Amino acid sequence: MVQEIVIEVDLDSLEKKSNIMGNISFSIDYHHYFPEQDWSDFVVIVLSWWIKSCKGIIISEIGRTYEFDFMDGTPIVLAKKISSDKAELSFYENSSSKVLFKVECTIKQLRDSLLSTSKKVMRAIDKEKWQDDDSEELKDLVNSLEKYPF
Repeated sequence: MVQEIVIEVDLDSLEKKSNIMGNISFSIDYHHYFPEQDWSDFVVIVLSWWIKSCKGIIISEIGRTYEFDFMDGTPIVLAKKISSDKAELSFYENSSSKVLFKVECTIKQLRDSLLSTSKKVMRAIDKEKWQDDDSEELKDLVNSLEKYPF
């Protein structure tokens, strides 16, 4: 059964230290969060990694798996392409543990959520004038993901 997957970033939590930090998580069916609702991480770097993984899923053959890693800590999400338009996401607490749960979603939904959330983060960065190399890379990746055929 296909479930609703949303990548969420709490824009009010964003702050610039050496990197742009903030709360980022996966939301499943609008009530289940992974790793947790207030998970703080390097938002720009993580979103960039996830866009690269999403692009891989879009163009790869069925059965291929991509990582949606977090930088801070060890929670891991593995996305496996299970059909031309669907992926199965497996959520792990750490690299050696069992799967906590699995979710099936459309690749388009994952892509669209990544684009929407990344654009909101980029607008917040522009507003605060926090541009750096990482945010420029994110901007380039968003532009390329938008142009990817789907």
